[in-house]
Amino acid sequence: MTSKERSTCGTAGRREKLRELVETGGRVGVLGTVDDKPVGWIGAGPRLGFPRLRGSRAAKLIEGDDPERIWSVVCLYLTRDHRHQGLARVLIDRAVEWARDEKAEFIEAYPEDDRNPETPFERGSFRGRVSTFESCGFTVVEPRLQHRALVRKDLR
Repeated sequence: MTSKERSTCGTAGRREKLRELVETGGRVGVLGTVDDKPVGWIGAGPRLGFPRLRGSRAAKLIEGDDPERIWSVVCLYLTRDHRHQGLARVLIDRAVEWARDEKAEFIEAYPEDDRNPETPFERGSFRGRVSTFESCGFTVVEPRLQHRALVRKDLR
């Protein structure tokens, strides 16, 4: 969805749009389960499949980038009782495998930058943390906005 579409459709509309994508075979991320129960989600896919990234300052392309060759992680969520158990890394690693299988050259994300313990960050965000992505082999390309960073993993 574009930013305008997202802001005008509300939570129920976004949920319905996601349901339609999944029911029509759209691949929009990786679902994490424990004992066959959903406990986490990572929204990932080709960068061009996320129209909101086009105008995002946090996801601004680097000069020379070919957006057709980049995959993006746009959302990372775990249920409260499944956090701090390494499951975020499992979801990130699975998204990386998927991007590699689809011949992406890079996969990137725009997480909260938690490297400086004195810098506050949005604890309720669904973007993940730089330290988690670094533990999965991503490299910080550059800081973005006040408390965010562009992280990337080369899949070539």
